[in-house]
Amino acid sequence: MKRALSIALITFLLGVSVEGINARQWVIDPQGDDLGGGTAEAPFRTISRGAEMAQPGDVVLVRAGIYRERVAPPRSGIEGKPITYKGEDLGKVFIRGSELWQPNWGRHVKGVYFARLEKSFFSDDVYIDSANPFLVELASTPYGRDGKPEVERYKRGNADLVFTCGQVIVNGRPFTQLPFLGEVEKQENSWVFVPESGHIFINFGSLSPDEQEVEISARRRIFAPHVKGLGYIVVEGFVMEHCGNQYPTNFWNTPKWAQAGALGLRGGHHWIIRNNMIRYANSMALDVGSGGGDNERHSSVSGSGKDGQDNLIENNYIVDNGAAGIVGANSTRMIIRGNVIMRNNTNGYIGPKRYEHAAIKCHAIKKGLIEGNYIADNPLNDGVWLDNQFPDTRVTRNVIVNNGVKGIFLEMSDYRFDAAMVDHNIVAGNGASQFYVHDASGATVMHNLFANSPSEARFGQGVYIYQVTARTKTGYHSLYNNLFINHKAMLDINYPSHRSGPQRLDHNVYDAGDGERVFIINSASDRPSPWKADQFFKLVRGEIGSDGPIALSGGGKVALTLNEWRLFWKKHGLDNDGNSVTRKGVKVSYDQASLELKITMPFEPATLGSTVHRLMDRDFMGTLIPSDGTAVVGPLQELKKGDNHFMLWRGLPLLAEGELP
Repeated sequence: MKRALSIALITFLLGVSVEGINARQWVIDPQGDDLGGGTAEAPFRTISRGAEMAQPGDVVLVRAGIYRERVAPPRSGIEGKPITYKGEDLGKVFIRGSELWQPNWGRHVKGVYFARLEKSFFSDDVYIDSANPFLVELASTPYGRDGKPEVERYKRGNADLVFTCGQVIVNGRPFTQLPFLGEVEKQENSWVFVPESGHIFINFGSLSPDEQEVEISARRRIFAPHVKGLGYIVVEGFVMEHCGNQYPTNFWNTPKWAQAGALGLRGGHHWIIRNNMIRYANSMALDVGSGGGDNERHSSVSGSGKDGQDNLIENNYIVDNGAAGIVGANSTRMIIRGNVIMRNNTNGYIGPKRYEHAAIKCHAIKKGLIEGNYIADNPLNDGVWLDNQFPDTRVTRNVIVNNGVKGIFLEMSDYRFDAAMVDHNIVAGNGASQFYVHDASGATVMHNLFANSPSEARFGQGVYIYQVTARTKTGYHSLYNNLFINHKAMLDINYPSHRSGPQRLDHNVYDAGDGERVFIINSASDRPSPWKADQFFKLVRGEIGSDGPIALSGGGKVALTLNEWRLFWKKHGLDNDGNSVTRKGVKVSYDQASLELKITMPFEPATLGSTVHRLMDRDFMGTLIPSDGTAVVGPLQELKKGDNHFMLWRGLPLLAEGELP
């Protein structure tokens, strides 16, 4: 028996040893040769050749340089033995979806030159429409304009106004696409594609085109398998840029408009995307999950049965992309952690059917974790948007500041209390509401800072919760231990009936005076509202038993003081905000250059007490939180009376547009 065990052990150890010996490092160099051996002395020239050769446990090591190819891994790694694609030095290894373009230029008018595209540029011919991004019309019109797609959907706009998926990059920066030659003639650093002639016209301004580095997007992906559902792949150390991908309008039922990022997991599982920079994609930087559609003609599926599971997106720069940062549908146990996501939606998508973008937008994320990301300055984008179910998902310890629309957005779910957790986030200065919910239920929102909303008419709330369709319901949210600072309205929540429901609120600090009517009950409890505006105002005023409430929006919203707010909820059987306080003089400012958050507190916050929750163990900085109801409200346990200064970000250095790590 002992001899049999010894033989088995020796065999196992030999197996491990042989497997370790068999694991290889394939070396890639721009000066290499794909007919070589892939060694340090005889490297391959393309990453794709390394991918062809790599087996589980292998590393494809890519030396500094520019690689113009779509990398499409053909196989999975296995548990404990991933296939790793590694750039040797972040900021020096580039994979580009573009090709250098050095045509014979024709002169159109002063500053504007033209040339014809050659078909030979477009070799990634796997798509159900075209390999050439310039021949693929965008599914929705950018820059806030209404063009051909909007004419076809809504009978409005200009049917001659067409944008394409193409890109023109001059000296490393994308020029602006315009739909008409007449517009290009008037705007420097712009271009237009004329399909009838196949010409691109570019306004170089005072520059001579022959003296510039001109590139055009020749590929619609940069790094994405053709096989769906591959697993155990690591991608790290690359700058991926220039990608002619599509805006994912109605991606769930229109395959040619699939969610297809510059880097795409294609429904993969157990991927690690770490320490990369993804920038200057025409649309999305990164797609995750298994339900984003498929725009390829002959896709195969790995058949692992783990599609969209257990992926890690960590410590990446996702910056300056045309629409979105990270998007995905149907992910399980995905972690998005430590990323810098800035300045996305540079193409300015706004309006109907231009909803599929945010710094992070996840449909049907299950048991997900979005933690410790820096999400800032994304124009016309939300920070974090969870859509169409998000059970057991947590959004925690993120910095979400100065984005163009909402800070955190929850949409389309039907849960009871505690289905998802939003805690210890710094959410400030976003262009609409800081925490926004429609047609969604079940979030627990604790220990956040929500600050500095705008004061324009429709938005400006710290929290805005209401019903916009009859798809699902909006209720069962818990708001505990939060700081609400500098908002036109602290809370704007729909009446708890019809498609709405109960809400739980307590131990919050509201930046307001005792008599200020900054708490709003709105009539959007169903679609359409169950009440006429004047009827609704009378209803709420009658429940308060006072003539004090103020009618807003003709009576469709009713503004209350904190005491009236408490009376309203008590009328509905809820002891809300009994331990919350209004305090004037609380101020918040954030300096992105110094990364310093300043909070001025006119009272000692530790005296307020707190609501306890089993998941509340550490604050934004990682400090332990007391579990006896004495925790300090807000995301920072070191918060005290007076002026408080916190160094808010200790992650990846923030980079200016165009700067490399």
